[in-house]
Amino acid sequence: MATVTSLPDAVIIHILSYLDYPRLVRCSRVCSRWHRLCYDPSLWKIVRIRPKHASEVAADTVARVVARRTNLISSINLTNCTGVKDESLKHISENCPNLRKFYLNGCNFITDYGIFALARNCDALETVSIPLKNVSEKALSALVKNNSSLRKLYAYSIAVTENTIKVISSVCPELEKMIIYEASLEDDQKSYADVLTDEMVRLLANGCRKLRKLTLRYNQVLVSDRSLAALAKKCRKLESFVIDYCDRDGGITDFGVCTIAHLCRNLKCLNISNGVITDVSLIVIADQLPFLEDLSLEFSEITDVGVYALMNRCEKLARLIVHNSDSIETGITDNTACVIANYASDEFRSLGLGFADITDEGLKTICFNVELSFLSINGCSKLTYEGLKSCFCYLDCLWNLDISFTDIVGKDEQLLEIVEIHYLCSW
Repeated sequence: MATVTSLPDAVIIHILSYLDYPRLVRCSRVCSRWHRLCYDPSLWKIVRIRPKHASEVAADTVARVVARRTNLISSINLTNCTGVKDESLKHISENCPNLRKFYLNGCNFITDYGIFALARNCDALETVSIPLKNVSEKALSALVKNNSSLRKLYAYSIAVTENTIKVISSVCPELEKMIIYEASLEDDQKSYADVLTDEMVRLLANGCRKLRKLTLRYNQVLVSDRSLAALAKKCRKLESFVIDYCDRDGGITDFGVCTIAHLCRNLKCLNISNGVITDVSLIVIADQLPFLEDLSLEFSEITDVGVYALMNRCEKLARLIVHNSDSIETGITDNTACVIANYASDEFRSLGLGFADITDEGLKTICFNVELSFLSINGCSKLTYEGLKSCFCYLDCLWNLDISFTDIVGKDEQLLEIVEIHYLCSW
């Protein structure tokens, strides 16, 4: 009777193609023939290391997976493979010339040497994720220059300078997604070396008009309405725009936000921190972006009027973060709580009311009517410990609670009691 070992190589390889990578590796230990067949390049078109195995991956693992030059491998995901270094990256780049997607998040031993090797040998990359602290603007620029078909880019802010943006703008017209993470600066690095300016946003808007998702997080954000207007006029397909804490006084105002709302009608996510943003923006957003799902306007000047306009029109809203302002006599009050309780959609899960004049009754109204998984009430000075405690029987889905800048919990015993109550309620 025939056995599996009597089957031709091609048939065994076809059978093996139904296995995931960990099982392939285990099968490779059966015998020398199976080792050869399990590492056949046709089985490794997409190489993805599972998170639980990432720490075990070393240079010899990469050498086995990419044993020889192949045009078949199109995607490699080495996220959090901390054992991967420049030599492994050089080996991959020399043996996988048709690589389309490459993920290197968490590979913290990769330096410019490895990225330059990738730039020299791979010119068909469409997705690159290299938020690595050891990669400079020169290495990233070289990689971008040789990959004009780039569609998705993930990197740290320290490597995405004005010079890098110029390169991206000039050679990547097809770029659709760009996510820039804020770098953690070393003691010898100055914040002025990690800054986002109006000119950088303008350059990006001029050269990358197909952008759909844009996140810009820097240690210093010196942008104004001028660059937001330029972005809105040139990148009208934007679906998500996130820009963190603006450091320029009066830099982003209602004008910039309203311009984006008027021109980027496909917007589903809008996050802007520390702008001079009032109810005017929320009223325009409600009118122009009825399908908005995620809105965060931290350190803004919002009142009940703006929240009502927004909740009344944006029926798909799932996340809302707004802040009260000390400069406004009547800002966010229990009226907002009633509006959220009455108008929140079934998908509404995340709520942040910063420095609001909301009371225990208002909070109870929200928690009774909305199934929240995230709740931020930072700076809400009118809330009390008893009021928060009474809401926990309604918050069985809550995963994240932010009560910073409040005196709600004054003792360790109270904190432990809240944790225990929430555990019993969710159980």
